[in-house]
Amino acid sequence: MNRYDGRTSADRRVRRVSVALAAAVVPVGTLGVVADSMWLLGAAAWLLIVAFLMELVYRP
Repeated sequence: MNRYDGRTSADRRVRRVSVALAAAVVPVGTLGVVADSMWLLGAAAWLLIVAFLMELVYRP
């Protein structure tokens, strides 16, 4: 059985976007720590918040 059985292409697309947002947190957060930049750390935090909210709101 495939783990994508019963999911539409929109479901997979939203899942892919939320995973991409969560994956973007690592480089942005690392760059924020290295550069000692608070706005980059804030951007990383917001990326993570949006990724989690997309998963919570759009749960197939």
